[in-house]
Amino acid sequence: MTDSSPEFRPSAPSKPAADVPLEFDVVLRGYDRRQVLTLLETLQRSVDDPAAPGTVTPREARDRAAFDLVLRGFDRAQVDAAFERLMESLTAVRGEETGAAPEGEGRAELPVVEFDRVLRGYDPIATAELVDAGAEALRALRGGESDAAAARAAAAALRDRRDALPRTLRGSDRQQVDGAVDAICAELESGPDGPDGTRGSGA
Repeated sequence: MTDSSPEFRPSAPSKPAADVPLEFDVVLRGYDRRQVLTLLETLQRSVDDPAAPGTVTPREARDRAAFDLVLRGFDRAQVDAAFERLMESLTAVRGEETGAAPEGEGRAELPVVEFDRVLRGYDPIATAELVDAGAEALRALRGGESDAAAARAAAAALRDRRDALPRTLRGSDRQQVDGAVDAICAELESGPDGPDGTRGSGA
């Protein structure tokens, strides 16, 4: 049998491919675009040349994958899928487990909230901005960047903004928004130790 025979297939390199397209839809509330591209491009370089400066391990990549939710960001499902494909390639290259960080380590998860559209609901853009402000206040509290007094002040400001939300013909469900804001404010008002008296995992 020669190399030109139909049955002959040269063996391909075993190195995983890192050419995952970094093109995502932009949606009303998605992942911060700059954060996504920075991390995923780093992941691609880490697969292509694990020994190069600035590369990451699977564990380090997991720790960094806490993207902020912003207005006009990348579609979350598309980004998550690309991230997981790159993580599979990186794990094959590095030979490391990609499991989640042990309990108590890493950044705490922030709420991801979507609301139904209804007649005479809250303005969707103003609502998204309000929820983003609440998520930022929670991030500061859980990360130890704000104290109990600052968190209570942030909760009061969120309630005031919620009460002043404009309404539109097709807006965000008011009952759902009210419930989400109340939940955020309850955690802020409970202070750094959390509602059950134990410090949150992000602190």
